[in-house]
Amino acid sequence: MLTFRGFLLKYCQELAGAQTSSLKKLFAIAKQGRPRVFEPLLLLSLCDHREGYLIKQAVGSSMFDSYRRITTRFHHSGLALKRFLDTLPERSRYKRPLIAWRAEKARKQTDRQTLQRVATSLVTLLEQKGISRAEACRITGLNKGNFYAFLKGDASKLSRGTAMRAYRTLRSLPSSPSSQQADRATMP
Repeated sequence: MLTFRGFLLKYCQELAGAQTSSLKKLFAIAKQGRPRVFEPLLLLSLCDHREGYLIKQAVGSSMFDSYRRITTRFHHSGLALKRFLDTLPERSRYKRPLIAWRAEKARKQTDRQTLQRVATSLVTLLEQKGISRAEACRITGLNKGNFYAFLKGDASKLSRGTAMRAYRTLRSLPSSPSSQQADRATMP
Protein backbone atom coordinates (compact mmCIF):
# COMPACT_ATOMS: atom_id res chain seq x y z
CA MET A 1 0.00 0.00 0.00
CA LEU A 2 1.43 3.35 -1.02
CA THR A 3 1.90 6.03 1.60
CA PHE A 4 0.46 9.45 0.80
CA ARG A 5 3.97 10.68 0.04
CA GLY A 6 4.62 7.71 -2.27
CA PHE A 7 1.31 8.31 -4.01
CA LEU A 8 2.15 12.01 -4.50
CA LEU A 9 5.51 11.20 -6.06
CA LYS A 10 3.96 8.66 -8.42
CA TYR A 11 1.11 11.07 -9.23
CA CYS A 12 3.54 13.92 -10.02
CA GLN A 13 5.62 11.63 -12.20
CA GLU A 14 2.56 10.43 -14.11
CA LEU A 15 1.24 13.95 -14.63
CA ALA A 16 4.67 15.20 -15.69
CA GLY A 17 5.42 12.20 -17.88
CA ALA A 18 8.86 11.90 -16.27
CA GLN A 19 10.41 9.39 -13.88
CA THR A 20 12.20 11.90 -11.70
CA SER A 21 11.87 12.83 -8.05
CA SER A 22 13.61 16.18 -8.51
CA LEU A 23 11.36 19.04 -7.38
CA LYS A 24 13.26 21.38 -9.68
CA LYS A 25 12.72 19.18 -12.75
CA LEU A 26 9.07 18.48 -11.94
CA PHE A 27 8.41 22.20 -11.43
CA ALA A 28 10.11 23.02 -14.75
CA ILE A 29 7.95 20.42 -16.52
CA ALA A 30 4.82 21.89 -14.93
CA LYS A 31 5.80 25.36 -16.14
CA GLN A 32 6.34 24.02 -19.65
CA GLY A 33 2.71 23.06 -20.15
CA ARG A 34 1.74 20.51 -17.52
CA PRO A 35 0.02 22.73 -14.92
CA ARG A 36 -1.75 19.84 -13.17
CA VAL A 37 1.62 18.95 -11.60
CA PHE A 38 1.79 22.17 -9.56
CA GLU A 39 -0.56 21.29 -6.68
CA PRO A 40 0.54 17.71 -5.94
CA LEU A 41 4.14 18.90 -6.27
CA LEU A 42 3.66 21.39 -3.43
CA LEU A 43 2.08 18.64 -1.32
CA LEU A 44 5.05 16.37 -2.07
CA SER A 45 7.44 19.12 -1.01
CA LEU A 46 5.47 19.57 2.22
CA CYS A 47 5.77 15.83 2.93
CA ASP A 48 9.54 16.10 2.48
CA HIS A 49 9.82 19.41 4.39
CA ARG A 50 11.27 20.99 1.23
CA GLU A 51 8.56 23.57 0.57
CA GLY A 52 11.07 26.42 0.98
CA TYR A 53 13.11 25.01 -1.89
CA LEU A 54 10.03 24.67 -4.11
CA ILE A 55 8.87 28.21 -3.30
CA LYS A 56 12.30 29.46 -4.39
CA GLN A 57 11.77 27.65 -7.70
CA ALA A 58 8.37 29.35 -8.01
CA VAL A 59 9.67 32.92 -7.58
CA GLY A 60 8.44 34.93 -10.56
CA SER A 61 5.92 32.29 -11.64
CA SER A 62 2.15 32.31 -11.41
CA MET A 63 2.33 29.71 -8.61
CA PHE A 64 4.48 31.71 -6.20
CA ASP A 65 1.61 33.45 -4.34
CA SER A 66 -0.53 30.30 -4.24
CA TYR A 67 2.35 28.20 -2.91
CA ARG A 68 3.22 30.78 -0.27
CA ARG A 69 -0.42 31.17 0.80
CA ILE A 70 -1.08 27.41 1.16
CA THR A 71 2.26 26.79 2.89
CA THR A 72 1.61 29.59 5.38
CA ARG A 73 -1.92 28.32 6.10
CA PHE A 74 -0.61 24.79 6.57
CA HIS A 75 2.13 25.81 9.02
CA HIS A 76 -0.23 28.09 10.99
CA SER A 77 -2.80 25.29 11.28
CA GLY A 78 -0.43 23.07 13.25
CA LEU A 79 -2.15 20.04 11.70
CA ALA A 80 -0.68 17.05 9.94
CA LEU A 81 -0.83 17.47 6.17
CA LYS A 82 -3.73 15.09 5.53
CA ARG A 83 -5.77 16.67 8.35
CA PHE A 84 -5.00 20.14 6.98
CA LEU A 85 -6.13 19.09 3.51
CA ASP A 86 -9.38 17.79 5.01
CA THR A 87 -10.12 21.36 6.15
CA LEU A 88 -9.93 22.69 2.59
CA PRO A 89 -13.08 23.02 0.46
CA GLU A 90 -14.00 19.95 -1.61
CA ARG A 91 -13.23 21.73 -4.87
CA SER A 92 -9.74 22.81 -3.81
CA ARG A 93 -7.08 21.68 -6.28
CA TYR A 94 -4.83 20.98 -3.31
CA LYS A 95 -7.35 18.57 -1.80
CA ARG A 96 -7.86 16.51 -5.00
CA PRO A 97 -4.68 14.41 -4.60
CA LEU A 98 -5.79 13.38 -1.10
CA ILE A 99 -9.20 12.34 -2.44
CA ALA A 100 -7.53 10.38 -5.26
CA TRP A 101 -5.17 8.64 -2.80
CA ARG A 102 -8.04 7.61 -0.54
CA ALA A 103 -10.03 6.29 -3.51
CA GLU A 104 -7.00 4.24 -4.63
CA LYS A 105 -6.54 2.85 -1.09
CA ALA A 106 -10.22 1.88 -0.91
CA ARG A 107 -10.07 0.22 -4.34
CA LYS A 108 -6.99 -1.80 -3.39
CA GLN A 109 -8.59 -2.88 -0.10
CA THR A 110 -11.71 -4.01 -1.95
CA ASP A 111 -9.56 -5.90 -4.48
CA ARG A 112 -7.68 -7.65 -1.67
CA GLN A 113 -10.93 -8.73 -0.01
CA THR A 114 -12.33 -9.95 -3.33
CA LEU A 115 -9.15 -11.89 -4.07
CA GLN A 116 -9.29 -13.55 -0.64
CA ARG A 117 -12.85 -14.69 -1.36
CA VAL A 118 -11.80 -15.99 -4.79
CA ALA A 119 -8.91 -17.95 -3.21
CA THR A 120 -11.29 -19.55 -0.71
CA SER A 121 -13.74 -20.38 -3.50
CA LEU A 122 -10.94 -21.91 -5.59
CA VAL A 123 -9.87 -24.19 -2.74
CA THR A 124 -13.46 -25.35 -2.32
CA LEU A 125 -13.90 -25.81 -6.07
CA LEU A 126 -10.74 -27.90 -6.36
CA GLU A 127 -11.99 -30.15 -3.57
CA GLN A 128 -15.43 -30.47 -5.15
CA LYS A 129 -14.03 -31.24 -8.60
CA GLY A 130 -11.32 -33.56 -7.29
CA ILE A 131 -8.60 -31.56 -9.03
CA SER A 132 -5.14 -31.30 -7.53
CA ARG A 133 -3.47 -27.90 -7.30
CA ALA A 134 -0.76 -29.02 -9.72
CA GLU A 135 -3.38 -30.15 -12.23
CA ALA A 136 -5.21 -26.84 -11.83
CA CYS A 137 -1.98 -25.02 -12.66
CA ARG A 138 -1.51 -27.14 -15.77
CA ILE A 139 -5.09 -26.53 -16.92
CA THR A 140 -5.03 -22.78 -16.30
CA GLY A 141 -1.40 -22.20 -17.29
CA LEU A 142 -0.62 -20.51 -13.99
CA ASN A 143 2.74 -20.51 -12.25
CA LYS A 144 2.67 -23.16 -9.49
CA GLY A 145 4.42 -21.04 -6.87
CA ASN A 146 2.15 -18.05 -7.41
CA PHE A 147 -0.99 -20.19 -7.49
CA TYR A 148 -0.08 -22.08 -4.31
CA ALA A 149 0.80 -18.84 -2.50
CA PHE A 150 -2.45 -17.27 -3.71
CA LEU A 151 -4.48 -20.19 -2.35
CA LYS A 152 -2.70 -19.77 0.99
CA GLY A 153 -3.82 -16.14 1.17
CA ASP A 154 -1.18 -14.06 -0.64
CA ALA A 155 -3.47 -11.89 -2.77
CA SER A 156 -0.50 -10.17 -4.42
CA LYS A 157 0.37 -13.29 -6.42
CA LEU A 158 -2.56 -13.14 -8.86
CA SER A 159 -4.43 -10.21 -10.34
CA ARG A 160 -8.18 -10.04 -9.98
CA GLY A 161 -8.68 -10.84 -13.68
CA THR A 162 -6.31 -13.81 -13.62
CA ALA A 163 -7.88 -15.26 -10.49
CA MET A 164 -11.39 -14.90 -11.93
CA ARG A 165 -10.33 -16.49 -15.26
CA ALA A 166 -8.80 -19.43 -13.39
CA TYR A 167 -11.97 -19.86 -11.34
CA ARG A 168 -14.22 -19.77 -14.42
CA THR A 169 -11.98 -22.22 -16.28
CA LEU A 170 -11.91 -24.69 -13.41
CA ARG A 171 -15.61 -24.30 -12.69
CA SER A 172 -16.45 -25.19 -16.30
CA LEU A 173 -14.65 -28.55 -16.01
CA PRO A 174 -16.68 -31.66 -15.27
CA SER A 175 -16.14 -33.26 -11.88
CA SER A 176 -13.60 -36.06 -11.91
CA PRO A 177 -14.94 -39.64 -11.83
CA SER A 178 -13.41 -40.26 -8.39
CA SER A 179 -15.18 -37.23 -6.88
CA GLN A 180 -18.46 -38.28 -8.52
CA GLN A 181 -18.08 -41.78 -7.02
CA ALA A 182 -17.32 -40.24 -3.61
CA ASP A 183 -20.45 -38.08 -3.95
CA ARG A 184 -22.57 -41.16 -4.78
CA ALA A 185 -21.09 -43.11 -1.87
CA THR A 186 -22.11 -40.39 0.59
CA MET A 187 -25.63 -40.06 -0.82
CA PRO A 188 -28.35 -41.88 1.18
